[in-house]
Amino acid sequence: MISSGQSQTPSPPKALLIDLDGTVLPPDDQPTAVVIEAIKKASLLIPVGVASGRVQHEVGHYARMFGLTGPQVADNGATLLDPVTGRPLAWHSLNRGDAEHVISVLQPEAMRLLVCDEGRMVFDPAEISHWTVSIVIAEFPTHEEAVIWADRLQSDSVNAVVSLGNKDDWYVNCTKSGVDKGTGVRDFSHAVGVEPADLMVIGDGWNDLPMFRAAGHAVAMQGAPDELLALATAVVPNIENDGAAVAIEKYVLNA
Repeated sequence: MISSGQSQTPSPPKALLIDLDGTVLPPDDQPTAVVIEAIKKASLLIPVGVASGRVQHEVGHYARMFGLTGPQVADNGATLLDPVTGRPLAWHSLNRGDAEHVISVLQPEAMRLLVCDEGRMVFDPAEISHWTVSIVIAEFPTHEEAVIWADRLQSDSVNAVVSLGNKDDWYVNCTKSGVDKGTGVRDFSHAVGVEPADLMVIGDGWNDLPMFRAAGHAVAMQGAPDELLALATAVVPNIENDGAAVAIEKYVLNA
């Protein structure tokens, strides 16, 4: 069953972006066959991409699993990726001084720190070589701690947002100021030749808020935060009930 927040989509979308964790990836990281098939079918009709806070090689992996060969959004909007070659098509990097500051603050406090440096995933900041840092991701044990550190790191030059992984793990995602999943929407739309107003997005978390604001049709998963539900043009069943596939069937395949 589908309910709507603002209004139903006035026309079929011309492209589609789909969040990963909590939207199509359950805790075991294995999308259901129903979801995989729906995404593959949609990609035969319109450009389809993943839009995730996950780093580039993970986004590329799932894009290939879904049979997607066009541009994909990784690093919480900081990188537009070619999943076939693994090369970035567009990226927005932190200033080196900002990256060094964020890492120095988070490294002693986080449970785990991950840096994406020129597309390479780095677990030890000492191994950063290029300092073309698209995202710094820090894991914290609770939502409260993640919010505290995101607030401390937010600045005129750094965007720090909290996200929830599919295993109930909390992260602070640090990108260049102004860079978020809304940036991903704009970069993806430009790359595939559609207007953001003609784009449909599906998501479930706080870091999807900019994506919902930027796209013309925003579909939220049941159980999403109230802030996201308020922006949604439609609400579909949760991940346990293949809500993403429900949305694709209704708005893309049977539109």
